[in-house]
Amino acid sequence: MYKTTLSFLLVQILFLGGGGLFSLQAQQMTAQEILRKATDVAGGETWQSPKTLVLKGDADITPMGLADAKNKIHLDKYALYRVFPPYNDDAHKANGKVRFDANYGDSTYFKLIFDGKKNNMFLAERAKPYAKQFNLSNNFGFSIIRFADKPDFETLLLADDQVEGFPCYIIKIIDPKKNVTVFGIDKKKFYIRMVAFNTEVGFHHRIYSDFTKVKNVNFLQPQRLRIYFEGLKWVDIHWKEFFVNEVIDDKVFEN
Repeated sequence: MYKTTLSFLLVQILFLGGGGLFSLQAQQMTAQEILRKATDVAGGETWQSPKTLVLKGDADITPMGLADAKNKIHLDKYALYRVFPPYNDDAHKANGKVRFDANYGDSTYFKLIFDGKKNNMFLAERAKPYAKQFNLSNNFGFSIIRFADKPDFETLLLADDQVEGFPCYIIKIIDPKKNVTVFGIDKKKFYIRMVAFNTEVGFHHRIYSDFTKVKNVNFLQPQRLRIYFEGLKWVDIHWKEFFVNEVIDDKVFEN
């Protein structure tokens, strides 16, 4: 009896790293359990099924990762206007309504609009060489995590990794259209720190950081977003204003 108990304790220490039963439970979490926990932390129903979102801040654009004076542009006005769809079965296709405005001084760098039916894009001359990278279809992907608990979705827990040094669960989500999107979820705080997927212009991933709760709303919002293509940083965004579930005039999605 004594030897059996001792053997069990040794196995527990070696296998769990001294973490005891809590570590065992954490290791046994399924992809869906991790996603539910991440949803709860992000704001539950308010976060999972928002109606609208408006974000405003500034950003630095470094096409092809080039940060020299010719290529890098500081956008002192960068804004997102979003009307969310009630359902999403295609992670990388524009849906609902969305608008991005990127401006520096009195100049427009780009304006991207999806009004629910068609895409409209305005690009400054210096942005035109990168039209494919800025195309909305190559930048959609994050919101699919809000629907991953629905029928016809597949979720798979991959090997753990780190994002910015934070140990993360890595989860693959396969939507009904068979698109693959991979998320990194903080193992301690359950923040969504990374999303990644393939596009027609290469591998795309984003890193989210500096998380904050939106004032008076149960909605967790990262204040910093970095966007990468093929491992090169293209955009570094700092969100400073947040508005959740406020009415957005349809005129916003007109040219």
